[in-house]
Amino acid sequence: MQQKEIFINEYNRLNEKQKEAVETLDGAVMVVAGPGTGKTQIIGMRTANIILKAGVNPENILITTFTDAGVIAIKERLVKFIGTEAYKVNVSTIHSFSDDVIKTFPEKFAYEKTEKAIDEIDQLEIIKNILKIMIDDGEIEELRAVGDDYFYLFDIKSSISQLKQEGIHISKFELLIDEEEKILFGQLEELRLNKRIRDLEKRMEKDKKEYEKRIKKLRELALLFKKYNEYLRNKGLYDFNDMINFVLDKFKEDEDLRYYYAEKFQYIMLDEYQDTNNAQNEIIALILRPDDSPDFKNPNIMVVGDDDQSIYRFQGANIENMLDFTYHYKEAKIIVLENNYRSHQYILDTASELIKNNNERLINKINALEKKLIAKSSFEDPESPKFYSAYNEIDEQNYVCENIKNLLSKGIKINEIALIVRQNKEVEVWSEFLKSQGIEVESKQKTNILNSDIIHLALDYLLLIANPYADDRKFIDLLLSSFIDIENIDVITLTRYLNTKNYVRKDKIALFDIIKNESLLQEIELGSREKIRVFNQKLLEFKSYLSQKTFIAFFEYFLQESQLLDYLDMYGTFNDLQDVFTLFNKIKDFSASNPYLSLETFLHKMDLYKTYRFPILRENLKTSRSGVQILTAHSSKGLEYEAVFIPGLVSGNWDNKKAITKIKLPSGIVGEGLQEEKEEKDEKSREEERRLFFVALTRAKSYLYFSAPKIIGNKARQRSLFVEEIKEYISEEQQREVSEETMKEVVKNIFSGPRLHTFSKPEIDYIEEFLKSYKLSPSELNVFLTDPKTFLHNMVFKYPFAPTEATIFGSIYHRVLELFYGKYIEKGKWEEKSYLTSTFSLLLKREILTPVEFERLEKKGLEGLSNYYETYKNNFGIPLQLEYNFKQRNIFFGDIPLTGKIDKIVKLSDFEPIFGQKASICVVDYKTGSIKSLGQIKGTDRYGNKKEEPQEGQYFRQLLFYKLLCELDTSFNAHYEVSDLMIDFVEGRNGEYKQLLVPFEPQEFEDFKILLADSREKIKNIEFWKEILEGK
Repeated sequence: MQQKEIFINEYNRLNEKQKEAVETLDGAVMVVAGPGTGKTQIIGMRTANIILKAGVNPENILITTFTDAGVIAIKERLVKFIGTEAYKVNVSTIHSFSDDVIKTFPEKFAYEKTEKAIDEIDQLEIIKNILKIMIDDGEIEELRAVGDDYFYLFDIKSSISQLKQEGIHISKFELLIDEEEKILFGQLEELRLNKRIRDLEKRMEKDKKEYEKRIKKLRELALLFKKYNEYLRNKGLYDFNDMINFVLDKFKEDEDLRYYYAEKFQYIMLDEYQDTNNAQNEIIALILRPDDSPDFKNPNIMVVGDDDQSIYRFQGANIENMLDFTYHYKEAKIIVLENNYRSHQYILDTASELIKNNNERLINKINALEKKLIAKSSFEDPESPKFYSAYNEIDEQNYVCENIKNLLSKGIKINEIALIVRQNKEVEVWSEFLKSQGIEVESKQKTNILNSDIIHLALDYLLLIANPYADDRKFIDLLLSSFIDIENIDVITLTRYLNTKNYVRKDKIALFDIIKNESLLQEIELGSREKIRVFNQKLLEFKSYLSQKTFIAFFEYFLQESQLLDYLDMYGTFNDLQDVFTLFNKIKDFSASNPYLSLETFLHKMDLYKTYRFPILRENLKTSRSGVQILTAHSSKGLEYEAVFIPGLVSGNWDNKKAITKIKLPSGIVGEGLQEEKEEKDEKSREEERRLFFVALTRAKSYLYFSAPKIIGNKARQRSLFVEEIKEYISEEQQREVSEETMKEVVKNIFSGPRLHTFSKPEIDYIEEFLKSYKLSPSELNVFLTDPKTFLHNMVFKYPFAPTEATIFGSIYHRVLELFYGKYIEKGKWEEKSYLTSTFSLLLKREILTPVEFERLEKKGLEGLSNYYETYKNNFGIPLQLEYNFKQRNIFFGDIPLTGKIDKIVKLSDFEPIFGQKASICVVDYKTGSIKSLGQIKGTDRYGNKKEEPQEGQYFRQLLFYKLLCELDTSFNAHYEVSDLMIDFVEGRNGEYKQLLVPFEPQEFEDFKILLADSREKIKNIEFWKEILEGK
């Protein structure tokens, strides 16, 4: 299909407002495009329409947007409509546009072209050095704190960035400070004349001192700002914001340059207009008014944005830009896109109800302007957004986890589920939790590679090459890692030898002194002596190569010769590979700005990143989304998902944030001005947060879940104001009662994450030896199916773990019932209730518990057993066997040795079994914790369909395992036949108990036996365990 046909087909699908935007080619146009209203489509089609109808060359169109991702999205849309001509259209961020201007006119930017870019770490270091000199020279009093000269370091950097984003030079900044001083002290004079204010003199004196401190702080900042710019200029450097200001300054002074771009760009479109800052707007304004006249005519410019989605005030973005546009271009046409093609109406109504609480909106500033969001996509049985008030954070996490699994069972693709959080730190918390519960995730918050184990290894190795005497601790850690092929026992021996030597020596020696000294090595009994020699030789080779090559060439050599890449291939994860790839690209960046980069300079740079806690973000090599998407609200802008979860909706997280501005710039600059009242600042901040929440919830297409814990870290928390504002539009779910067993499993999974481990032959030999005599039990089968690594740690390697309250409670409860029923078998009569309670207390006293734990468990146990006795005292049921143990019965299923212990076996038949005739029995399994439904026990949904997740149906698998054991026990099977299976919920809840018969079909029993055989094959397969040890 030709592009023109595609354009016509797509045009015919537009709604009337969209068509109006596409057809309005001349003059100033502002398109207010709410979420999901198709703004990228409008920009693409309007561009195509300009080329097709107005006959304008693609080169004469300029489109700017906020992010590189936005640039790609627009270009892809243009290719669809105009083919290869799309590559001629100027689509860029304003920063890229500025870079292009400098490259196009190198003669006009001769000085700037010779300068080198600095990153944020360089900025901080430069500002810190300038600050130190100013403090030493007595020029700083307010921009420092007692005991911390660099208390304001990050705030100074932020303030300088803000000034540059607004295009404010030092001279203008100084004028703004003068004006601010006049206004503030003018207010003081008005206060002095007001005789009605009590304690006037005290208040005036207090305000006067406060104003003087603020103005002095600003004047110190102005001086530092001046010195910072002078330093950059003298050293031939520039920072990120300078590039835009280079172009802005040149545009202001060079009329020819302005006219060149005014003639070149006949049509200009600005995407995400609500996110632009003052410097960016000034550049565009100068292109539109090359004569620099104050008269704003009606140029061919279209801006597209949404005031309700302005969320980058901290980067200089200003919602006033959209209002100023209508002020400057009085003839501008305003088109509001209302039809939403993303979400259903319940979600849109919730969003509208939320955002109407903001005062800073276009509809409150422009007469007769209306904004609505109308759903135009069809949905089958749409659901209103849900809100869950969780008891605590674990309850909230469990709620989210269960609902994600529920969505997956409905057929929702995992990468169409998003979890949107407020803060960066929450991304990692939720990622780790969901991964611990077996849910694949993909974090949109890029990870700091400086926290990566593999990067720590690489940097420690490089430090060792640069200076083997720098840090013995890091040296030892490197040798102990599986990356270096030296036996750990030998490293420990070397460390002990070093300590012994240094204990009696005044002139201490270092670890490297031993490793490089052949005679010292001969004194020590080492199995890896030759490997240590080889390692020392490799260090010398690296040092030699480094002296002859550039650092980037050396680093490539290091990756190969250190065998780091081979190590990654064998033992590393995909994330490890991405981290090394990211570090390599970072080194390329450093080398581009500093061709003489040395290893020492690079390591110093890495130290600065760590000192300033500045991340190096992992570059994602994967192009496809796979897993639940976890991202911050700011990162979610422009994305959409079938289902969205927004957790942590508590006051102080999603609203009422107590952000403190340590340096308040003068009024009129984006951010907090000195003259603003606290209430006004708080309201601005709250409205910004509300817009951010609006953005987050409008990412959802079909399902939207909110949640908030009542308790965080033992402190009660109030739900967010935003929840109250939309409460009429959401359905609040009742707090669920989650069993201790479930919570135990959730928490256990949290702490049983993957560990970096490489297998050795002794480990493999141990596994093989262990499996020769291993007997599989019902509970251990469930552990294996749910998490093979946990099976390996707990069953095979016998990792020690501290018993929990739940395990202690369950074990004692079971033992008490065993003794109680055993007494009947022994005496032929039932013991009194007091036997149950006194035995429980006696056994509980033998456990290691705190007084609080003991009191809690005793109360729960006595209550549970007392009610159990009262419930069943007239019908306890006479047991045939108690704690029937198959351990010594030599049970095999094929070649699979099995074992297990049944809590209780009850005979159902009245007769005694005789030859040829079997008595029916019921296998009973005790369960403490909450009572479960039949579906939960069998792992089926409400329609009876089996759930595939391995954690489902564990109780049912245990019962079938017991039935199989009974059948395979020849002496037992000769007399008895298992006809019934039962779960006895012996703890009960609120005085209610349940003994639930669990029916089973012959096919279910056969399916279980197939599962058992398959599991045993994996358990016996040593290659399977090698993969588990490798973390694959």
